[in-house]
Amino acid sequence: MRVHPFVVRLVQSVLRIGAAVVGVLAVVACAVLVMTTMPLHSHRGALPALTPQESALADRLRAHVSTVAQQEHNLRNPAALESVATYLEQQLAAMGYGVERQEYTVAGKPVRNLQALLPSRTAPGQRTVVVGAHYDSAHHTPGANDNATGTAAVLELARSLRNQGDTSADILFVLYTNEEPPYFKTPLMGSQVHAKALAAQNTRVVAMLSLETMGYYSDVAGSQKYPWPLSLLYPSEGHFIAFVGATGDLGLVRTVVRSFRSHTSFPSEGIAAPRFIPGVDYSDHAAYIDAGYPALMVTDTAPYRYPHYHSSQDTPDKVDFERLARVVSGVERVVTELARQAP
Repeated sequence: MRVHPFVVRLVQSVLRIGAAVVGVLAVVACAVLVMTTMPLHSHRGALPALTPQESALADRLRAHVSTVAQQEHNLRNPAALESVATYLEQQLAAMGYGVERQEYTVAGKPVRNLQALLPSRTAPGQRTVVVGAHYDSAHHTPGANDNATGTAAVLELARSLRNQGDTSADILFVLYTNEEPPYFKTPLMGSQVHAKALAAQNTRVVAMLSLETMGYYSDVAGSQKYPWPLSLLYPSEGHFIAFVGATGDLGLVRTVVRSFRSHTSFPSEGIAAPRFIPGVDYSDHAAYIDAGYPALMVTDTAPYRYPHYHSSQDTPDKVDFERLARVVSGVERVVTELARQAP
């Protein structure tokens, strides 16, 4: 039987289109695997008993969060924001740090970032690891998980790392104002001000870790949500800490995940994804990425897990301080390794 030439051409075209589609899908699949495949394995099973040090850390974290998250604290409530900033300065000063204020004015009101430097004794000023978190809360919320947990974690890392011995990099602890709307992703965001100042000073930042909403966990299936199609690749239980970076910082994300998993018996996931995926740059690390620095976010995934996100119910009783202490202990070892790496 003779087949009409038009039919032959149609079949050939369909086959070519099909091959092209398969090729595109293969490329996308490979890209997704590259973004999501991390070193070592996430912890599974029961968590080990808390050490005495972790129990004490959990108590200190609870005290910080309870103090910071007493009420809404932002430029809508400047007296409360000032009270939190003063508390943070006092805590860092009591640890022996000199606290530097980075002051600027927003809508006619003074605001400030706070920073405390732990210098390398052998190579001061050569390399810097930044560990930061925002201390303001969103409108209508006391901000216990978002972000008093990150704020408390910075304080406790500053306490513990002060006794870690010398490193080959400075460690800069920073507490930012104005991360929340209406300043989010604007030049008035505290981390934008800070990152631009570091870049203007030609500071060599080798890693920035933004500690963002870190204290809510659930072992219930379906408690963890994701932007599509990440639900196909990650757990449905919100029981892990996530390390999230942009695609250009895949190396840093893998380094951090490897370090955390090698030392810490706690579930962890990592991803380095394009910034157009919702959530990838939803914190202060975005400012450092914009300034050309390697940066990532350490988070419980905030709105993808936390049912009280940006609500009046974001109160200290919602925070799992024992799991938060485990995470902070793990991050301490991560920061130590980052600061001890050879230049």
